[in-house]
Amino acid sequence: MFIVHTMFNNYCVIFDMDGVLADTGSLHFESWVKMAKGISLEFTRELFNETFGQQSPAIIRKLVGSEVDNNLVVKWANLKELYYRKMVKDKLTPLPGVIRIIKELKSEGFKLAVGSSGPPENVDLLLTKLKIKKYFNVVITAAEVEKGKPEPDVFLMAANYLNINPKNCIVIEDAPVGIEAAKRAGMLSVALTTTHDKEELLDANLVVSDLSNITISDIKKLLDIEGM
Repeated sequence: MFIVHTMFNNYCVIFDMDGVLADTGSLHFESWVKMAKGISLEFTRELFNETFGQQSPAIIRKLVGSEVDNNLVVKWANLKELYYRKMVKDKLTPLPGVIRIIKELKSEGFKLAVGSSGPPENVDLLLTKLKIKKYFNVVITAAEVEKGKPEPDVFLMAANYLNINPKNCIVIEDAPVGIEAAKRAGMLSVALTTTHDKEELLDANLVVSDLSNITISDIKKLLDIEGM
């Protein structure tokens, strides 16, 4: 048991899930390929890189075009996620630095949130398997928002739920659409190069390879509360 301070409880760090808490990109790609093959389509690496971080129905729509009935789009999106959960359930491990930074932020009194484009079943599976669900004050998934990233809704909902000013929030992301969503929300951002090259993430306030390369001091400095 660790002591939780309250000095920074008006500040929040919002974590994306895939590519931030765990390296799930390759399994997402495999499940997309399998789903697409089942409907006689090809899901390319190029499309994956372009759409990673977006909600599945939006990705399906890019794959199949605008003429396909929305009920089919939802059906195929759900099938893709089912394939993913079957593939991933025994392969989830936290990315470097994840557990340490979460525990340190929590002990300092920061509010913590998850803001993911994934369905709640995926998010719950990952948080449960990594045994980190207890650290988060709120978890926002694709089920809670109408518009996915790069729209800011998922991050703004987390801040609103916690009653924290967006300018007091830092988003940790790995995808350009997530960095754009943070920017539109009026929040700071840290980008991890787990799924995209640094050059694609330069709109973030800080770019690092993974969370082992960031400290509490870095977070405080970005929020301009370093001396507190």
